[in-house]
Amino acid sequence: IRTREGFHLLEPRIEAIIRERIKRGSLQITLEVSGSAVPTGRRLDQDQLAAYLDDWEAFCDHRGITTPSTIDPLLGLPGVLLDAPPDASAVEATWPVIAAATKAAVSQLDTMRHAEGTALFTDLEQACGAIGVLVEQIRTRVPEVVAEHRQRLLDRVAKVLETHQASLDDNDVIREVALIADRSDISEELVRLESHIEQFRSLLRDTAPGRSLDFLAQELGREANTIGSKSVDVAIAHAVVDLKSQVERIREQAANIE
Repeated sequence: IRTREGFHLLEPRIEAIIRERIKRGSLQITLEVSGSAVPTGRRLDQDQLAAYLDDWEAFCDHRGITTPSTIDPLLGLPGVLLDAPPDASAVEATWPVIAAATKAAVSQLDTMRHAEGTALFTDLEQACGAIGVLVEQIRTRVPEVVAEHRQRLLDRVAKVLETHQASLDDNDVIREVALIADRSDISEELVRLESHIEQFRSLLRDTAPGRSLDFLAQELGREANTIGSKSVDVAIAHAVVDLKSQVERIREQAANIE
């Protein structure tokens, strides 16, 4: 909060009005008071004037010119003549007007935030829906990946056995396929993603959910990274790229929510 000299005592009250409506983020408030409601005088900053005068005399000596006998030109320089702080009782008398103006400004801000919030809600809902579609695509693809890996393994084993005139127990193949499937299992991550999205959508309808949404956005990113690190399938890898893009979209928008 930036106020003119003498009005600092009102800053806590201004802040209290704002905090009633704004719970998160930061604001820059500038208070301007003009007119005859707060009579002020003028005071001379002698140190600042002396500094200007020293520079002026040094300049005249350097140029070999006579120093002017009047200091009137210096009085208009920044910081020489300052507004004297108003009387405390006069400042207090302005509080009803300042309080009303502050409340009106916050109300206007609230109206703008409501409109922006509606747009953010729509965008975040779309992102959640997109993540839901991607999760289902990945879940559908997982058994296909396991089946394809099993078939590739069988084909390779068959070629080796044919070359060496040997045989292999089917249980060995089953164990190998099961091992690969276990290492690349992402079912828990997919379930958590769906749970996070469900909770995210629920929080969108709460009051001031911003911090909780931030946390869930981080969790969504963590699950997406885990899925990406476990999968060796191209189709799933492409889906994970899209998934991370939607998570980043959510993270950026969640940062704008109170």
